[in-house]
Amino acid sequence: MCKGLTSPGAKMEVDVPADTVVAIMAEGKKHAAAVGFTKMSTQDIRTINADIGVINVHHLGDGLYVSPTLE
Repeated sequence: MCKGLTSPGAKMEVDVPADTVVAIMAEGKKHAAAVGFTKMSTQDIRTINADIGVINVHHLGDGLYVSPTLE
């Protein structure tokens, strides 16, 4: 949701248009917590500040992340 992307402490460091692949990072973590694409531009996320800003396609703990180990 846009509110999480514009809350205190949140950062959108680069302005991008809609339909751009982005990484969602957690503060203090080295790797992305999720990967998705913007549903609206970062400028619209800041000004509209409502609805869905990023559609996640992969996140920590999903089937791609937790793949079976090879024996």
